[in-house]
Amino acid sequence: MELKRWIVLLAVVLLLGAGCRLGGESGTPRPTAGVTPTRPVATPTVAATAPASPVEQTPNPSSTPPPGSILVQPPDAYLVTQSGEQKASFGAFYWVHETGYAAEVTSRGFEIQPEPLAVQAGETVQIELRGGPAPEKVALDVFPEEGNKDRIGPQAGAIVAFIPRTEPAASAELSGSDGRYSWVTDVPAGNYFVRLRVEWPEPSRNPVPGRKPTAEYSFFIAVS
Repeated sequence: MELKRWIVLLAVVLLLGAGCRLGGESGTPRPTAGVTPTRPVATPTVAATAPASPVEQTPNPSSTPPPGSILVQPPDAYLVTQSGEQKASFGAFYWVHETGYAAEVTSRGFEIQPEPLAVQAGETVQIELRGGPAPEKVALDVFPEEGNKDRIGPQAGAIVAFIPRTEPAASAELSGSDGRYSWVTDVPAGNYFVRLRVEWPEPSRNPVPGRKPTAEYSFFIAVS
């Protein structure tokens, strides 16, 4: 189950539609006045006759983009260890598409991966941001599983999510290049959530001048 944020860039009316996040938070489309969108390679746009509006979604939206849509979200992040790799869950983000359209999404928590990724205590692991511009800042916080997960809402069937509530067991500012960053697993044995916070340079086309793109990600690991 992957939580995705799909924003449809409408070729005729030049409007955005943003989806809701975990717990019912909604995205806020921020179009840039006077910008004429271009068509990225292999990413078609779709004509429409009516404005798009935010649509409520379940916590399990499709992982496949609707036909004719453009994905407006930060690059995917992966945690790579000796035992394999794990794709991050998205949290809150503010992201600007190359056309100057932006998406801002808030989230109360992170979807938890079905199984934790095995990591050895003291192992040096790699965090990879696959695509997008080079970040300015990459910071990491590690939270024990206990005390940091709960149902995302009171309604029946609400998913159990990673919701940071305790102090982190470890924190680090990561350095690296080409979208790859190293971290030494300096926590005792146990299950942990890893929250990643990333900040990028301000793009030349930005509907909120002075605001930089940011994103939060999470991983689920088992340290032994």
